[in-house]
Amino acid sequence: MSVNQYRLMLIPLFATLIMAGFVTTVGLLTEPASERYGVTITDIASQFTWFTGGVFIGGILAFFVFDYFAIKPVILWSYLVSIALIAWLHITSTYALLPVLLTLIGILLAIVICGGVTVITQQWVGKQRQMVMVGQDAMFNGGGIFFSGAATWFVVNQFEWTSVYLVVAALIGIVVLLSAVSSFEPVVAQEEEVDTVGAWNAGILLVGFSLLLFMMAKISIFVWAPQYIQQSFGVGPEVGGQFMANVFTAAFIGSLLGTWAASRIDVKYLLYGFVVISMLSVFALSVTKSTTMVLLLAYGYGLSVSATYNSYVAFGLSFVESPSHKNVVYLQLMSGFGSTLAPFVSSMIVDMKGDIGSAMQFCFVTLLIVAISLFVCHLLHMRVPHLSAIESQSG
Repeated sequence: MSVNQYRLMLIPLFATLIMAGFVTTVGLLTEPASERYGVTITDIASQFTWFTGGVFIGGILAFFVFDYFAIKPVILWSYLVSIALIAWLHITSTYALLPVLLTLIGILLAIVICGGVTVITQQWVGKQRQMVMVGQDAMFNGGGIFFSGAATWFVVNQFEWTSVYLVVAALIGIVVLLSAVSSFEPVVAQEEEVDTVGAWNAGILLVGFSLLLFMMAKISIFVWAPQYIQQSFGVGPEVGGQFMANVFTAAFIGSLLGTWAASRIDVKYLLYGFVVISMLSVFALSVTKSTTMVLLLAYGYGLSVSATYNSYVAFGLSFVESPSHKNVVYLQLMSGFGSTLAPFVSSMIVDMKGDIGSAMQFCFVTLLIVAISLFVCHLLHMRVPHLSAIESQSG
């Protein structure tokens, strides 16, 4: 690879790391943020729906933005504006501005994420492309480890709740510099786009719904697990931070092992295993009485969310003989919608029940429904005509 390609490789990897700085620290920042603005924890937690909603909107906009604007200026301006918005978020004490700033930041970060994926497709093919794609998963999970530790340190030392976002802004500055000195000229010949629409059937539609529920449970755990641990066991924020660090340590290792396993077994069985482990981990988390056990369960939960999204996408597309980009977009949007709903729905449940433990129960019930939906998907999968033909030929 050329020096320019090495620089370009860092742009999508850092974009994923930057997104992790916001997504993986929510549960660690709700308490200091509620103290800053003088509102309840549930109010603050629900505000992060504006960020996840912004990410959802940004993902939609990105499909149109890059039809009219070049990737380089979009990345530069999106990230420069993001730095300004993060600085504004850090200095403002006006609660009414919080949803506006979170929404705008989410939109801009999501646009750059999509731009980064486009860069990957324009610069690499084959195994090199797969390597960078897998690197994004590993970078997100590695970011969870780093930012969980950083956020915990800032909270314990009584810094402003947005201090960890300044670290994110510094990383954004690095990407801006890399983008400014790099050439984004494609080196891979782009295939002519064929205007085809993949077949839609009950299987892929149900997989999308199942993915929505799984992402809603996953993000809800990120939002509430640290607070649940602090309140249930009477411990400080450092224990909640250690829980999240353990989650992403396991997820980082699992994302690598999951890629290896997917090359040797049917991805649907990998997906079933991830969901079962996730469901059992959340149930055990809600009933255990030991902080030691809680920190051990974090590893199990981290493993269960390590490569689940990509497994869902692969499983969903297997229902379609000739998948199109619209099938992929549908699964992406369902994932984004589930993430968007998580802070709002889980906060509403905690507010109604008056107990953070209800968030854990909500996640368990949601994952139970996910498991049932996947069982139905499995039955539908056995009836997919093109798969039946392949299996009969291989036999």
